[in-house]
Amino acid sequence: MSSTEKNKEDSLGYQIHVTGNQMRNNFNEFLKPYNIYTEQFALLCSLNEYGTSTVSQLAEYNYKDKTTISRLVDSLIKKEFILREPSPTDRRSYLISLTAKGEALYGEIGLCLEIYERKKEESVTPEEKAITIKVLTHLREMDMSQTIKQLQKDNAC
Repeated sequence: MSSTEKNKEDSLGYQIHVTGNQMRNNFNEFLKPYNIYTEQFALLCSLNEYGTSTVSQLAEYNYKDKTTISRLVDSLIKKEFILREPSPTDRRSYLISLTAKGEALYGEIGLCLEIYERKKEESVTPEEKAITIKVLTHLREMDMSQTIKQLQKDNAC
């Protein structure tokens, strides 16, 4: 094994990346018969949890930019899973909500998702789960923007 391969295998970022990709690919395979993808389903989950939302709110809930959310919204509107209506209080804004078809899809997939999640969680101890969530939350909440700016300023990267 080369030192580059060893560094990659020891890299937290690499391990998170490949694990996330594998989990997303597996879930996309599961979602294929429903003609929906993981990111689209995440919007349905947000709308189910938070109710009618703006694109900005959906972007915040899903850690995505508004342009990406807008594209996802457009695709889900075409599939008749969500509805976009003008906001009664802000004419520059639109409200996004689940349709009856979207609610039914969420309900059907949601039951399977619970089983899928339970199977993953059965493979780790409660302590391992707690530590993993704690570490991932910490990494997600870290603000690395200053470090990146300093590296760019120093021409280190």
